[in-house]
Amino acid sequence: MKFPKRCKITILGDSISKGIFSENNELKKMPNNAAHLIAQHYGVDINNVSYYGQTLSRLNERGFLDNYLKNINKKDTNVAVISLGGNDSDYDWKEVATSPNDLHLPKTPPKEFEKLLNDTISRLKKQKVKVFLTNIPPVDSRRYFDYFICKQADKDSVLEFLKGDIENIYRHQELYNNIILRCAIKNQCTLLDIRSKLLSKVNYLDFMSEDGIHPNETGQQKIAQSIIEQLDAIK
Repeated sequence: MKFPKRCKITILGDSISKGIFSENNELKKMPNNAAHLIAQHYGVDINNVSYYGQTLSRLNERGFLDNYLKNINKKDTNVAVISLGGNDSDYDWKEVATSPNDLHLPKTPPKEFEKLLNDTISRLKKQKVKVFLTNIPPVDSRRYFDYFICKQADKDSVLEFLKGDIENIYRHQELYNNIILRCAIKNQCTLLDIRSKLLSKVNYLDFMSEDGIHPNETGQQKIAQSIIEQLDAIK
C-alpha cells in the first residue's frame, strides 16, 4: 500500500495498540510496539491516541472522537484506525463477585457496542475519514483469571458467575470480535486481522504477557508483520 504524502494516520485504541504489556507483575510500555514498527516500515507518522482502559463508549462519551474530528485538516488524507473492543467486553469483576447469580452487564453491552461502532464509523466517514478496524487479540482465559480477576475479586464467586467454566471469558470476548467483523462488512471498512496471526500458532501463548491480555514483544512483532502483509496486499 502506498500512502499519500499528506496522509494523517491516527490510532484510536486501547492499551494493546499503545504497546502496554505485563512483566513481573508490572505494566510497562513497549517502545517498539506494532504501531511504531509499522510507522518505521512505511516511513509514515502515526498519531497513536490509544489509552489504557479505553472503551468505545468512553471514546464517544468523553469527547475523544469529537476532539479528533475537530482537529483534522480536510486537505489531508485522514485515516482513523479503530482498535477497541477488549475493554468493552470486560466486566466489573468486584461487582460480579458480590452477587454472582445476578445479571451483570459488560462495560459496553454487545448491542450498544455494535450500535456505537456503526455510528462512530458513520461519523468518521461523513468527514471523509478513511476508516480501518482491527479485531481483538485473543485472551487467554486462565492467565487472565489468575493474574487479573483473582487479584481484585473472590475467585469462587467469579467462577460461580462463569458457571464453573473459565473459557466463558474467551467466548465472551469472541462475541465482540464477531461484532467488529460484522461492522467492517456492513460499513465496507478494511479490517486488519491481528487475531488470526496469533491463533494460527500452536504456541500462541508464547506471544502473550503473563496477564493473558496484552501481547508481549514477540506478539507485537507478529501483529506488525500481519498488518504489513495485509496493507501490502491492498492495491
